[in-house]
Amino acid sequence: MGNIVLKITALIFGIALWFLVISQKDFQLSVEVPLNFVKLPETMAIASKPPHTLHITVEGKSWDLIRLQQIIRDPKQNSIAMVIDLQQADLGATRIHLDGKNFIAAGFPDIRFVEPENQLLFVDIDIDTRITRNVPIKSVATFNAAQGYLIADEPRISPEELLVSGARNALTRIIDIPTDSAFFDTLRASQEFTVPLDFGTLPAFVNPNDSLVKISIDIQKMASKTYKDIPVNLIGFFDKETYSLKPNKLSVEITGGDQALDSISAGNIELVMEFNRFAIEDADSLSPTVKLSLPPHINREMAIKAIQLKPEKVTLVKKDATPVDSTGSTDEVAP
Repeated sequence: MGNIVLKITALIFGIALWFLVISQKDFQLSVEVPLNFVKLPETMAIASKPPHTLHITVEGKSWDLIRLQQIIRDPKQNSIAMVIDLQQADLGATRIHLDGKNFIAAGFPDIRFVEPENQLLFVDIDIDTRITRNVPIKSVATFNAAQGYLIADEPRISPEELLVSGARNALTRIIDIPTDSAFFDTLRASQEFTVPLDFGTLPAFVNPNDSLVKISIDIQKMASKTYKDIPVNLIGFFDKETYSLKPNKLSVEITGGDQALDSISAGNIELVMEFNRFAIEDADSLSPTVKLSLPPHINREMAIKAIQLKPEKVTLVKKDATPVDSTGSTDEVAP
């Protein structure tokens, strides 16, 4: 126990000496670093899909390597990377040899890139002419109206196209750019939503000028409206003095969005019955055809849900002329 102080002191000095020796020795470390391309002329673009990162070996002091490894763990860092200068690049495919000149490690002057012993490190890239073009935007977001409401029109995307820049042969393969698959439920009022774009299917090194779009949704409350005394027009080749319809006027009940119904008047509704249908379908009573002319801003497929006739059918009536009696009256008898 009398030597405990000396033992502790010796242990401390031993550890310190070990750290001193270790700190002076060079070690190697395998790391994954970003691959960055710089100084590419504005008239050119990368058309291929080179790797985003490279697995390399570096050499340096132990403390430097420990700090380096901590920085590399940050996916947003660019201070430690392999960098390719494309200032003198030519159009077409090329293979680039990477060595110590391509390695940067800001703040670590003593860390060096170690080139593999048995093989050289290469990156293949394809350079093409840069162009810009407008690409249509396709909405894949889902919108559902609340119970008692309906979506009265197709979602409206603003802007409808997105300006993108990149290699010519890459941009010509892009058909459209989808939105994020967002989901909006139980909507009770018309709204405008901001939705991110999904660039997951875009080729590498294609640069869009925006990442968000606005989508407008027309939500209307479900309602019904009845239009009375709409005449039924009997058309075709027949003797108008002999044949007629009974009844010749119907009520039309339309179910749909309340704002759409407010835009519809009786003048927008036409009921038509073709004379030949009675013979073709071998029936005395048939439902007339409803022709509904709507203002251009109404989407019939979405804003109009149902059209019902009251009564549903009309009957073809034939008038038989009979002799005039002494009072001058004429009886008309339906067949």
